[in-house]
Amino acid sequence: MGMGKVLQSIKKAEMAAEQTLADAQAESNKILSDARRDASDLITQTTEEAQTSIQTILDSARESAMKNVKAVQKDWGKAVSSVTTDATKNQDAAVDLIVEKLLNQ
Repeated sequence: MGMGKVLQSIKKAEMAAEQTLADAQAESNKILSDARRDASDLITQTTEEAQTSIQTILDSARESAMKNVKAVQKDWGKAVSSVTTDATKNQDAAVDLIVEKLLNQ
């Protein structure tokens, strides 16, 4: 083999190595870009799922609180009604007592 062919063979090998390096760099950049896109998509999806979950929890808590409020209102409504009824009875008894005292004087 002549010296020219050896040099030409070396030159071809160098060019092939440079092309392989360029291809590897391009593939590396693509992998990195895909990973960044996937990470961004995952963050977006996770954020949306978290917001949905939070809204569900808040809705459930609000519903539970409203049930408690209604139960308390109902209980206090009964208590107020009972106090009102007792007050009316006591008022009637007081009026009767006063009238009786006035008539007996």
